[in-house]
Amino acid sequence: MQEMVYDSIELKYFESLINEQNTHSDQNTIQLEAVNNLKEYVEAEEALLILFDFENPDLAVKKLLGDKQSWKSESAFLIKDSKLCRSMTETLTTIQYTAQLFSEFDPVITDTFTTPIKHIILAPLSVNETLLGAVVFINPLLVLRDEKRKKHLQLMVMGLSNAIFATEHNRQLIVSKAELEVSQWEILNSRNTLRTFFDNIPTCVYIIDRSYTIMAINSRRSERVNKGPHELVGGKCYEKLFGSSTPCALCRVAEAFSGVPAVRSLREWQAKETFIHWEITTIPIRESPNLINRVIVFDEDITEKWILEANLIESEKLASIGQLAANIAHEINNPLSAIIANSQLLLRDLPGADENTIESLKLIETAGVRASKIVGNLLDSARKEKHDEFEEISINETILDAISMVNYEIKNRSITVKIDLDKNIPNIFAHKNQLKGVWINLIINALGAIETQTGIISISTRHEKQEYHISFSDNGKGILPEHQEHIFEPFFTTKEPGKGTGLGLYVSLQVIKEHHGDILFETKLGKGTKFTIVLPDIERGEL
Repeated sequence: MQEMVYDSIELKYFESLINEQNTHSDQNTIQLEAVNNLKEYVEAEEALLILFDFENPDLAVKKLLGDKQSWKSESAFLIKDSKLCRSMTETLTTIQYTAQLFSEFDPVITDTFTTPIKHIILAPLSVNETLLGAVVFINPLLVLRDEKRKKHLQLMVMGLSNAIFATEHNRQLIVSKAELEVSQWEILNSRNTLRTFFDNIPTCVYIIDRSYTIMAINSRRSERVNKGPHELVGGKCYEKLFGSSTPCALCRVAEAFSGVPAVRSLREWQAKETFIHWEITTIPIRESPNLINRVIVFDEDITEKWILEANLIESEKLASIGQLAANIAHEINNPLSAIIANSQLLLRDLPGADENTIESLKLIETAGVRASKIVGNLLDSARKEKHDEFEEISINETILDAISMVNYEIKNRSITVKIDLDKNIPNIFAHKNQLKGVWINLIINALGAIETQTGIISISTRHEKQEYHISFSDNGKGILPEHQEHIFEPFFTTKEPGKGTGLGLYVSLQVIKEHHGDILFETKLGKGTKFTIVLPDIERGEL
């Protein structure tokens, strides 16, 4: 009969533990019910639960059992201060003592109890030879000499140990899962950040392996072939990006796989004879000092940079030519001065000379003065241009000066120049030599466009609605439709090699834009071309 009572108590105890574990109840509830059941089983006056800290091996917590709903007291202590905890084994132990002996035995433990103590049972809690803590029973009626009841007690203590261990293990799993979820979120967030950065950098980027297979590519590069990145990843770069069946002839990826970064240029031609100048850089990705299985390729559009560098080189050439011209002009000035002075002296000293002699001397003087004026204009144009050289000038005078500088070419070609200058046009605040250079370029272009012996160049000026309108028109061959979009591009020319730099209209447009104006044109094949320069009426402080 007694055995059945013990068995039913034991069964009830284990069922409660299992149910608590299955429903994931609070760890504190499990401990309370388990210690209460154990206290009833050993018929003790009080019970104390000691638990070692899983995260800090130097600490332990002691909980004194109150009623079935709560602990009477709960506090932490250092394990090194408890003689009982330091010397604990996995064996059930009964300790008999006097009050004096017990206080000396372990004051950390005994100070917790309120009942006079005669003896205790120390029941260690362990799993897989790891001590988790212990349960201390005060004045139990159970005698450990009864092997049957001792065995039952050991089983019940083992159940509590397993429950505590399982609960702690479950808690650690929950914490680990939460940490894993946080890590996954951080990884996902980092990946999204990197993907956004990868897709939106202003350079085309892709990564390939040794077989030229695309492993990653950003949107900017994939858009060049009108596909999404997912359509290109996994394919060969030379097939997907360049439409070739073999690696590109000038590809330098092999050098990168040997550990040396490489750079090459590629000119990609577009519609209407335009192009994009790419600089392609391949950089090895090292997995270890001697292992390279991937390279990263950067395609950078350097068209504007390339054009600026080409312009700079050409500008330096023009500057050298201008300096040379200025030096020559200085040298020519001296003999011209002598020619003019001597012709004037002869006219004065030979008043009685025949008419032919007098006419010849006047022609010499006129030609000398004209040559001197051309040299003077050339020197003015060769001077270093500065914004502080803007001044109030007459547009009509700059046009007449420009015509005089190209008058020889006009007369040599028997071209008629029709001038319609507004006599009441106000002065403009501008750079005289720069505007004069624009007029010369437009006149020379008009001369080049006229292929007949009845060529006409018309020049007019007007001022209306606070704007200056200067027009240069010719009856030449006109501009071909396919060339019209490019005439203001640097180095674009339809002239034969050696007869044009392609910079005339480009430089003219830059000058007019510096004056806050614009150049417009109309053209008809076989009929001619008309250029109209529009300049605003600006004040000195507006530049």
